[in-house]
Order: sequence, then structure tokens, then C-alpha cells
Amino acid sequence: MKQQLPKPLVVVSVLFLALLHNSQAFPVCPIDDNTCQDAHTSVECHVYMAPSTIAEDANLGIYTAKDLQTDEVINFPEIAIPLLFRDWARHSNISEDGVLWDRYIWDHGVANTEPKTSVLKREDRGAVFVPGVGCTINSRLELNNIHSCSHASYDTCGLHRSTDVGAGAFSAYHSSPSIASRFIPAGSELMAEYGDSWIPEIPGVMNTQDEFMDAADDFLDEYYEWIQEHPSLSPNVQEGLWDLSREFGNGGSILKYDFVLGTLPRRATWREMQDHLESTQEERAAFAKADIIDTTVSDKARLSPTRKFIDDSGRRSIEWLQKHGKCQDHLRPGRSTIAQAGRGAFASRALPKGTVVGYSPLIHFGKDGRESLRIEHVYKDKKETKAQEDLIINYSFGHRDSTILLTPYGAMVNYINHHRERANVKVQFPSVELVAHKPEWLLKSPTDFLQHAHEKIGLSFDYVALRDIQGGEEVFMDYGDEWIEAWEQHVEEWTPSQGEMEDYTHSSEWTESYLRTLKELSTNPYPANLITLCTVSYQQYDDNDADERINVWIPVAQPTVKRKYCDVLERDEDNDTYTVRIYTKNETVVVQDVPHSSEGVELLDQLHSADWHLASAFRHYIQIPDDLLPKVWKNK
Repeated sequence: MKQQLPKPLVVVSVLFLALLHNSQAFPVCPIDDNTCQDAHTSVECHVYMAPSTIAEDANLGIYTAKDLQTDEVINFPEIAIPLLFRDWARHSNISEDGVLWDRYIWDHGVANTEPKTSVLKREDRGAVFVPGVGCTINSRLELNNIHSCSHASYDTCGLHRSTDVGAGAFSAYHSSPSIASRFIPAGSELMAEYGDSWIPEIPGVMNTQDEFMDAADDFLDEYYEWIQEHPSLSPNVQEGLWDLSREFGNGGSILKYDFVLGTLPRRATWREMQDHLESTQEERAAFAKADIIDTTVSDKARLSPTRKFIDDSGRRSIEWLQKHGKCQDHLRPGRSTIAQAGRGAFASRALPKGTVVGYSPLIHFGKDGRESLRIEHVYKDKKETKAQEDLIINYSFGHRDSTILLTPYGAMVNYINHHRERANVKVQFPSVELVAHKPEWLLKSPTDFLQHAHEKIGLSFDYVALRDIQGGEEVFMDYGDEWIEAWEQHVEEWTPSQGEMEDYTHSSEWTESYLRTLKELSTNPYPANLITLCTVSYQQYDDNDADERINVWIPVAQPTVKRKYCDVLERDEDNDTYTVRIYTKNETVVVQDVPHSSEGVELLDQLHSADWHLASAFRHYIQIPDDLLPKVWKNK
């Protein structure tokens, strides 16, 4: 239902302001011209992390410093780290410590990582951590401009559990891209789709659902008509009434939960709104007359005054980004030059000594981090031993003298590997206060303050070049004595996990184009980690030749999240379709003509069978440098 215009509020405002129409009580407050200017200066950095435009308290966002075309990949595809210590959208920690993670994770299906509790469910509230664009991106609901965290690829960089000590020590999920969904001008903040159910609770954030923006457009049309009917009102009074109207609703100071007036563009003057209404009047009328509903986001943003100015408010000048932002594309991912490390970070351009080659806010645990990351409970139904701490600890910073645990989410910094002799960057705290770095937090107790500070980020790392780094050179840092000791002990004691066969092959690396039948499996079985699963979708038909009814696969009418165990009985001559036996709760069903696809029959992995679940997989945090650890954090 369309939102009704709150006319009584407008009437009261008009009566009050009409008494002052020649006064200067409500001065014109134009927006800062530098904020939305088109700056196309040549810059070294094309992606910035900087204070967000969606609200004053919204923390950070990601910006492009160059024009992006539709379907263009933003920055470099990112690592995806599956999480087991908590569910998506449900904090399960033993205390409020770590609740901050709620803001920085996605449902596991976004990056196509494995489920947490059952292979039969495509969605089971498993969580995935995608640092960089994936973590920092904000949302404007219907005005989003990117598809964030698309499906990741799976690749262990040639490491195998039967021979490699580094197997399971890093996430094999990588190359998760964020892609422009429409043309994005340089200087724009990037916005992802969070879904209509996401109504922000951050003060000042507009509700940009279509129904509210349409209602705001209706308000603007009526306000414009009223202004035309009262030509005696001075420009100052028109602007004053416009300013007062925006004080109602979310983002204003009066009736902040009234989303309609709260959706009015906050950075545009009435003069600018009036010019846009007049310049697009004929075209908007034509659209309305034709009753065109399925217009593109670009058309809506261009013609709708509310959408246009909200969209424009999400832009900053390149000079502003250079002054207030931190570059996020100095590093790119690639296969590491050192053994057992998987992928690494490489300089995307020449980086002089002292350059902040990476910047990362830090998600913190103050007290319960190590305890919270213990995941034995996830494997409670498993007979064999599994990993004891979640994989994310390998990407986090800690110290033996402190309970604090810090996980960075800047772009590509999680790819930086350890090498003491070749270290060319170091981490340090920023020297000044930033939106996501409060120096006073370095003076706060992990237990008395930090474990309760879960409203927003307050700690950050700069990754600083120790010397000149050449473009294409791999970037390393020193992980510290604690990490080195743990790794050397791991190498010395490592043996392949008991019961893990040498023929283990992840489903993404399986090269056979066809599925094996039960008869073929009796003499040539799959690796123990591989199973066949089917989506149940069929219809019964009469088979006149056999004088019986048969079940034939039909396309899935509605997306389903559940699968069933099944066996392949027969394969047609072209290997295109199969006859399968599906095991449902109460019976078995034989279905013909089933395709080898996500809607038919698939070859997938047993739950918790991937390398990162291995009990033999290395686990240890990166050491916070001794000279960087505040004395007040030493609580162990």
C-alpha cells in the first residue's frame, strides 16, 4: 500500500512559516558543492574505504574513484572465509563479547561456501566472512549499484592433505567478485542489496524502499504545486519550509520513525529540487501516463527527484576521497611464491617506502575470543576428531599476554603471508583519530571496556611499506615469534589425519563429466568424501509400453532449499540424463530423465569433509607486535 502523505504536518509548517515569509529566520543552506562534483583527475588509487554517506553514524563505506561500467568487477575478487563459531544473523557467543561480528558477515550461500549443519539444506544459516568490499559495503535497498560477494571458487593451490603440512591452514574459497549492476560514476559510494527486510536502525539512515521513495515523490509534487499557488513566498521561506519538512521522519529531529518525510533528500536545496521537477516534468508525466512499472534503476534514479538526489548524495569528490579515504587497491591476490601458503598478496603498482599499502578496521573480541572460536560442538556427531578452533583465527591477531583478538577486514590484507627475512610491510595503529579508529581505545581494558564495545568499530591497522616495493612483488610481514614457534612445532609433529584417504578429491576438482552408476561404483567407487544428492521434482506418467506408471523429472517450479540422498541407477547414451533412486523420509522413488544439474542430481561433498575441518590443520593467530601491544591490554 502506498504511504499516505502526512498533510497535517505540512499545513502546520506552512501556517507557521507564512508569518515569516519576508524574514531571514530560515536561511538557505546549500550543500557543499565539492561533495558531489564530477572529478575525473588522474589518481593512483581507484578504490577507497572512507566515511559512508548513508548517515553520520554509519561508519565506513567503499567508493570507486573511476567510472564503472555495468558488469565490471570492482577491485579484485576477494577471499571468502567460512565461519563455524557462529551462525549467520544469530550471535551465539557466551557473552556480548563479539556481537560486533553481526555487522560483517553474509549467509554462506552468497559466496557458495559449504553449509554448516546439513548437506541436504542449501540454506542452513551458515556464515561466511568476505573481507574488503564484502564486509564494508553498505546498502540503499532499491538504490543499490553492485552485486556483492558473488560465488567464490574453490582451489587449494595444489596442496593435498596426504602430503602437505599446509593443507587446511587457509580458506580454499577465493575469487569472490563484486560486480557493478549499473553504470557507477567516479566518486560514488558502492551499495549492495541487503533485501527489503533490512530496515536500518542506524540513526539518520533513510528507508529507500520503493514505496517510501514514491511517497516522497508525491510529497514533492504537492509541495511544488503549493509553492506555485503562493508566489508571494520569498525564496528563503521556501527553503525554510523545505528544511523544516525534512526535520520530520527518520534522519530528522522530529517524529524520526516517520519514514516518508525521512526519505526526502537531505543534501539538496529546494531550488535544486524545483529545477529538477521542472526539467523532467514532461518525461515523468509520459512515464506515469504509460504506467511503466518495470523501469530500470537508472531511469528511476534519473527521473524520480527523490531517487536522483539520494543517489547523488552518495558521491564524493576525488579530492575528498584522497583526503579522508584509505586506498584499497594497492594489493591484488595471486598464488604465493612460498610453499604451503596458498594464495598471497602482491603489489598492484610501485609502492614507495612509508606508503600505507593496506588499511583495515579490526573486528575485536575483548575477553572471550579464543573461547568463542572453539568449535568442537559443531562436530559433536562425528566419530573422528575434527579441528578445535575456527579457521578465522589464522587470519586474526592476538598475543599470549592478552585476551584481545583482532580480525582485519581491509581489502586483500588477509592474503599477506609470513616471511621474516623478506618482510616488506608492518602493521601499526593509525597516528590520528579516524571514523574506525579511536586512540583512546588503546588505553581501555579488554575486559572492562572492549568486550562490551559492540556498537561499532573503534580499532584499525595501517599496513606500512618498510621499503620500496615494486609492482608485482609479493608482500610479506613478520607474524612474530609466537606464530613461528607454533608453525615449526606443527611441521615437526604433523602427520596426515587418520582415516583420510590419499584419493580425497573435492567435488569442485572432480573432472569426470558424467556420474557413475551403482554398478560402476561397486568396482570403481568415488572418494569417500563424495556423494550424490537429488532435488525432488517429478511427475507420474503412464508408460504404455510397460503398462505401468513411471516417474519423470520435471523442471523445478519453485526454488527449493532441500535435497535428498540418491543413487544413480542408469545413464543415457549421451550422458545427459539419468535414472535415479531417491531416498525420501517414508519411501524410495525411482525417477527418470534427471539432468546433471543443481535442479536434478549433483555430486557434492560430505558435510565437514573439506581440508579446513581436519584435526591436523594448523591453527594459530598472527602475533600483535610486542611494541604495539598497549600495556593495559596485558591481562593474562
